[in-house]
Amino acid sequence: AAGALPMLLGAGLAPFALPARAAETGAGEKVRVALIGSGGMGRGDLECFFGNPEVTCPVICDIDDAMLAKGLEVCAKHNRPKPETTKDFRRVIERANVDAVIVATPDHWHALSTVMACQAGKDVYVEKPLALTIDEGRAMVEAAKRHHRVVQMGSQWRSATHIQEAANLVKSGQ
Repeated sequence: AAGALPMLLGAGLAPFALPARAAETGAGEKVRVALIGSGGMGRGDLECFFGNPEVTCPVICDIDDAMLAKGLEVCAKHNRPKPETTKDFRRVIERANVDAVIVATPDHWHALSTVMACQAGKDVYVEKPLALTIDEGRAMVEAAKRHHRVVQMGSQWRSATHIQEAANLVKSGQ
């Protein structure tokens, strides 16, 4: 589904979306979101995406069998079809039945996974930190622009009321 991620972001996963892309996803259309990295953050992100009934997860990727099993449990808990599994993120990115990917791998894999997903025409939700170097970050931004993809980095804490209040307290000098 073209524009999958903006539609989901606009449905409550993030504070804003890109309206021009959001219009590309039709009402009632399934959005196929793959999970790359099925540890705690990846599973939590998938849980959030499943807050949208149109989301399916055709494939989960992790090198750890125990993490793959936990990812499958999330899908079962939300009454979603059992996804396929793989240990190679490249097998996820090359799939035609994936619209967007959640990248929740260890930090040093964020840039490569994101760039390759953009090149393959997938939208991306990537966990923080976005990148380990400025050059990685620039490559990710360039890939998103060049391939007309939406890339959203997870930084939920910055939007949390209690974090904003604490930041204001520190800034005030109290």
